Amino acid sequence: MMTKSPIAGPIFNQDSSEFFFTHTADEISGEAVDAYIDRLAHAGVGTFVSCGNAMRANYASEVWERDWHGYDPEGSDDQPVLKHIPVEQVRTFRQRLDSAKRLADMGVDFHARAFARCRHHGLGAWMTMRMNDVHGCMDQDSPLLSTFYKGQRAANQLRTQYRDTSWMDRALDWERPEVQEHYFKLVQEQLKRFDFDGLELDWMRFCYHFRPGREMAGGRVITDWMCRVRTACDAAAKSKGHPIMLGVRVPSRPETARKLGLDAVAWAKEGLIDLVVPTPFWATCEFDMPMQEWHRLIGGTKVQLAGGVEIRYQPVPNGPATMMTAELATGAALSVLHGGADQVYLFNYFPSGHGLTKDWGAETIDSVFRAMKDATAMAKLARRHAITYRDIRAPGEPLDNALPGSDLQADMPSPSGCAFRINTGPIPVGRIVELLLEFQQGGIDPSQLRVHVNSQQCAIKQSSDDGVAIYNVPCELMEDESQVVDVIGGGKNAFTIVRVEVSVSAA
Repeated sequence: MMTKSPIAGPIFNQDSSEFFFTHTADEISGEAVDAYIDRLAHAGVGTFVSCGNAMRANYASEVWERDWHGYDPEGSDDQPVLKHIPVEQVRTFRQRLDSAKRLADMGVDFHARAFARCRHHGLGAWMTMRMNDVHGCMDQDSPLLSTFYKGQRAANQLRTQYRDTSWMDRALDWERPEVQEHYFKLVQEQLKRFDFDGLELDWMRFCYHFRPGREMAGGRVITDWMCRVRTACDAAAKSKGHPIMLGVRVPSRPETARKLGLDAVAWAKEGLIDLVVPTPFWATCEFDMPMQEWHRLIGGTKVQLAGGVEIRYQPVPNGPATMMTAELATGAALSVLHGGADQVYLFNYFPSGHGLTKDWGAETIDSVFRAMKDATAMAKLARRHAITYRDIRAPGEPLDNALPGSDLQADMPSPSGCAFRINTGPIPVGRIVELLLEFQQGGIDPSQLRVHVNSQQCAIKQSSDDGVAIYNVPCELMEDESQVVDVIGGGKNAFTIVRVEVSVSAA
């Protein structure tokens, strides 16, 4: 078996714009970059992953347009680069551009400075590239759009021409050689310019890279392109005197990834990558990613496995959404580690005033992040597991969402209902365990239903007028990895369930 190069966890992905959004031009400095990394180190982050681009670079790139291309800091709010931004967004948009440009003008490169500070703390330092970011593409002339992108759009060379209903339809077509070369120039620059431990290719920004039906052929194109990147990483490693790993972010299901042309299993077996991060896209964190399957498929390779944990929580597609609580994040991360992943990978978890510090509090951030280093520490925390859905499918893949779950035979004389399987990680010995069911409002009386966990009926603890019912689950009923929840109705007591959670108290 090949030896794996260690990658410390948890892995923290830094968005391409968040630092500049949260620091004014007057506050921006090299010391501010240091303080940002200091905060992450204090919270227990093991590896920092810094994003240098969307459609443009957020540093003083010599091969790509910079974020502030065409922007005049002294100009008015109606200057050409800002004229298509909604009035209410101009101030924050200008702050981001002012801060990014100001830092570059000071001779400070955010990424180089951040990586140096990572070395100071002993953190892993990685660069991540968004491979097909399309923020702003639904606007005709958003300042987020690069000149390269506009040229591809003008030539009718985007991913689709016959449909135009979503961001994904307006993505670049990776079968086009000019797209491949555009991104390879950025790869070469970053390998030369920065000293990092690894380069990540983020294929989940924004997931769809080929014309519908061309994914398998396109996958061969990406594999060939990644061979070039692997060779470039190895060459840079020789010149810098240390290994440079290569990682990828791909859809949460191996077969979905393959059918989108992102065959990370093949890349692992061919020795092209060192890290694979199965992950959702954005709509919701996934609590049931098949980490065991990923672990089995890449077994025997040198590749490390990290499970992506997103910040958004949405049980039902297009339904109500919130940000992840600390307990939900703990539950999702524990399932990732218990399923066989080497590390937890955090995406959009910003420890800033407008992010987790506001919602969780600094002490909670520190306790949860530090525990994410291993499953034993995570299992001691209070946690909450939930049923959500996968927000990325290959074209033509059928829906398989567990929620909403309905009693479709409620008018039949015999009892009927629905069942769910919910991932919960290791068995919680000696803990308080509760099941939460939220019913779509409509006169349902939860006390008239029979609720079983692993074939044993559970007593209702409380219910509320807003359709939420909580049931006691004796912890001795709990099985390893996952539980089956069976809800049985009958007669006229029809129901629809829109949220399912299992909570486990702290040790």
